[in-house]
Amino acid sequence: MTTCDHPGALLATGATASVYELAGGRVLRRYRDESRSAGPAATATRIAWEAGVPTPRVLASRGPDLVLERVDGPTMLAEMTAGRLAMDEAMRMLADLHRVTHGVRKPEGASELPERDGDDRLIHLDLHPNNVLMAAGGPQLIDWENACWGPPGLDVAVTAVILACYALAYRAEDDSLDATDLLDAFLQAAEPLTHLDEAVAFRRDRVDFMPAAEAAQLDNAAGLVRYLADRPVQ
Repeated sequence: MTTCDHPGALLATGATASVYELAGGRVLRRYRDESRSAGPAATATRIAWEAGVPTPRVLASRGPDLVLERVDGPTMLAEMTAGRLAMDEAMRMLADLHRVTHGVRKPEGASELPERDGDDRLIHLDLHPNNVLMAAGGPQLIDWENACWGPPGLDVAVTAVILACYALAYRAEDDSLDATDLLDAFLQAAEPLTHLDEAVAFRRDRVDFMPAAEAAQLDNAAGLVRYLADRPVQ
């Protein structure tokens, strides 16, 4: 029987954590830096789940380990790349996940999560197609380690910067998905763009967790986002 001490197969690897199979319809998300606490991610995920945001349910948390209800399905990025999910539909889903997340308000007196800019809306700050699982019942948003209370515009802008860095870093390597068109579709589906400079600064503070090719495009990413956001809708 698989346990946290003896987890099963490796299911996925992200920038900071790895996900392993556990028995009983569960998964273990474990930080590779075992000095990190999974507590903040557990708290944010629990708040989101209890408010109705589509995300896996938290079952336990201790030290670097977070045990979650297992949700099966490919990532949104994988589905688009394989041609099974239309880009425009995917970006509408991504924008809708922003809206439902930002609809969660900080309860009075709650202090479990940090707060930015005095705003009381839940924001994810890493909401992109590789953090959305396309489960049988609909998209599920994962990886809440950056979440806090803050301005929705910052959350939307961070997604735009992530997509722009991806577009600029890999435009000559992968012709299966036009990432510039992906960014354009997201900007059309999402709320009007604000907080772009703050979003770039936020991503720059996390450059050690980004692929080098994407990190190198941070300054250029802001220009691409501004260009597409200001361009008249065709």
